[in-house]
Amino acid sequence: MKKLPTLHIINGDASLPAFEAARLPGQVLVWREILSEGPAVASLPEHAFWQKRQEYITKTYKEAAADYNKKVLDELPKLNAAGAFFEVVLWFDADLMCQVNLLYLLHRMYLLQLSSVTICTPPLPENIGLLKPEELQQLFETRHQQNAAQLEEAHRIWQLYAGPDPMKLQSYTQQHQEVQPPFGKAMALHLSRFPGCKTGLGQPELGLLELIQQGANTKKQLMQQFWKSYPEYGFGDWQLLQLLQRLQPQLVDDNGLLTMSPLGIQVLQNEATVIPKEYWLGGIKINGATNNLCYNTLLQQLQNSSSL
Repeated sequence: MKKLPTLHIINGDASLPAFEAARLPGQVLVWREILSEGPAVASLPEHAFWQKRQEYITKTYKEAAADYNKKVLDELPKLNAAGAFFEVVLWFDADLMCQVNLLYLLHRMYLLQLSSVTICTPPLPENIGLLKPEELQQLFETRHQQNAAQLEEAHRIWQLYAGPDPMKLQSYTQQHQEVQPPFGKAMALHLSRFPGCKTGLGQPELGLLELIQQGANTKKQLMQQFWKSYPEYGFGDWQLLQLLQRLQPQLVDDNGLLTMSPLGIQVLQNEATVIPKEYWLGGIKINGATNNLCYNTLLQQLQNSSSL
């Protein structure tokens, strides 16, 4: 059977207008999941994996199950048919959110044993959705071919990201210096989201507290300042609002304007520690004080909290 020329997989609908303006030949699949947020448990059978994802997305983002089916689940058969194309081109930015999605898709490409997979990733802080047609065409011309070893590496990193032991992920990325730079950077950012050893908060939450302390006293100002200060996370409105909710009302008051509570000030000064609220990071559930790992901001790595 003769193969079709090219399948372009782009990250999110926001990138679609710019991509269409570039008029690159081939078919397009829009990837609409955000696997950096919520549970991503590699040990689950595929049906259970996506069921858990659907439950998380519909509950967290108030999206109807039917919409999730249409946007995500109905697209999966197209992904499984990627072998019908001569080349699969993955268009993803360099931030954490995009790179986690990219890792998952490369993991799928590895399982499908595809021989021609390429990546188009502009450097931070550039965004595919904001590039001009000629810039997208240039990015396409300089796309990076993934060899078998690189696909296997992405598969391995995904399994560790979605696994039960983030220390194994940390060890792997530290010991394998040849890991492709965007993945290594993204996984370091991912690990920084674990509760801090001194504060109980991840680095993104601490970033929000610092910005509020510096005067970002409305949600709009806070989000704009976060995007300017921390573009490497790639968080959108919904993700930042979720982070802010974890801080309220214990650390941040919202009475029309965002202000730090006395405890919030103490935490930011490393004078108090809070018990983390329940949330998922890849394959592990952060659940109050039950987790035995914390992020050391000085060493910029995870460590066993019992060793403190």
